[in-house]
Amino acid sequence: MAETKSYRLYKRRWLFLGALFILQYMSGISFASFGQISSFYVQLFNASHAQVDWITNARNISGILITIPLAWLIFKHKFSLRNIILLVGTCQTFGLLLVTASLVNRNLISIAVIGQILSGLAETVGVSVPSIFAVFWFPERQVGTAIAVNFIGLFLGDGTGYILPPALVFPTHRGNHSTLLSEGKLLVGQRRLVIMFACFTVVTLLTTVFFAVFITDKPPTPPTATQAREETPETIRTFRDFLTETKVLFTNASYVKILIVIGIIFQIVILESLMMSEIIRSVTIHDNSNTTHRTSNGLHPNVLSGYIMSTFALGSIVGLAFGGKLVDKYKYYKQFAILGTTLVLSSNVGIAISVQLNYLPMVYFSNSLFGVFSGFTEVVLFEMATQLTYPVDETLVNTWMTGIQTAIALLLGVIGRAVFDQFKRFGALLFQCICVFISVVLTCFVSSKNRRLEMQDILTGRNLPEVKNPRKSSTGIDQKIT
Repeated sequence: MAETKSYRLYKRRWLFLGALFILQYMSGISFASFGQISSFYVQLFNASHAQVDWITNARNISGILITIPLAWLIFKHKFSLRNIILLVGTCQTFGLLLVTASLVNRNLISIAVIGQILSGLAETVGVSVPSIFAVFWFPERQVGTAIAVNFIGLFLGDGTGYILPPALVFPTHRGNHSTLLSEGKLLVGQRRLVIMFACFTVVTLLTTVFFAVFITDKPPTPPTATQAREETPETIRTFRDFLTETKVLFTNASYVKILIVIGIIFQIVILESLMMSEIIRSVTIHDNSNTTHRTSNGLHPNVLSGYIMSTFALGSIVGLAFGGKLVDKYKYYKQFAILGTTLVLSSNVGIAISVQLNYLPMVYFSNSLFGVFSGFTEVVLFEMATQLTYPVDETLVNTWMTGIQTAIALLLGVIGRAVFDQFKRFGALLFQCICVFISVVLTCFVSSKNRRLEMQDILTGRNLPEVKNPRKSSTGIDQKIT
């Protein structure tokens, strides 16, 4: 006779979710704090814009290098949820610490790159944490909301990174602004950024210590019947088993398409993050001097680009919150994904047109819609990937997913800079639209099966399908549950 298990929801899951929110916030900060003031770092480190881009692009190097060994450790159950979170916190702490140290001396740009590689490692692993944590600690009806809350932290961090550094480095926002800062202003900006990054380092360190003391891999009692069934006895898992399960994932055509789409939708904003200040500088009104610029409303181009990018971050929060609730209530993942990617494409077309027309209000509006639609789509895609690959371990699924998307991000950053250098703002924005269009096409060919939800129905006795074979359903999932 089957053993009856009790299920329980723990209130502390919300406290853990809040702490994960902080780690995601710091990840957003370390991503967005460089592109909008690229000209400042060019002058501070005596480097080119392409070299300064690598402070941001370097975040993706670690993701590419760590994916395979990390996936193997997770498959062997050597790397649990707790260890993943502690790795994220530790790498983010040391990453921010190295960035802080690099700003103390103007010859230490390489230290900033190393710090960003560590922060990139934290982000590579950390992007998968929301889905894994939500599946372990939250019931099905709250999984989408829990994922959304985590990503809201990431985009709030992005928004802070877009606005705060320009405000610190260029405190005089209006009037005509030289592209070159005086030595005194350069030193003031340098000192303010050191203080900013030092404060963020301390907050990240305290959050990591909190997790080291309190977090556990899973709640003592599972929250739903699905999680209870997934608790299988520990078995010896060989490298051949790892290759077999990985093959199962990568022979799932829908999963591969989702990998590419998530990589594009989640990471396409890197193009604007790296180059928006330069794009906006080309939209500004020029006077007779080649070294002085002013925008139509008098804002410094770096500050203005930060404001524009912050509308993306705020829009993403709206999209994430809306997407989380919608996914929790309705399970039409494929329809939502197609709708979301199509709307992301329309907003990118709007950005390209408004920039070409030099119409800044439309740039603001289109960029905010870009955030809303991409935030909504990300929640749908992450939940969709979990559904399509069930019952493969969610941790392994998300590890491969984040590794692939960091590779896509690196390609987008490098190719995007080359396109911008060759074809300027029109080429960069057209490249962005083409990438999103590819994601729309791929989404149309993704499977609409909801394997995890079907198992939940089987366990609860809801909507059981009539099948000829009493042992297997149409999705290959055992219906005889003991």
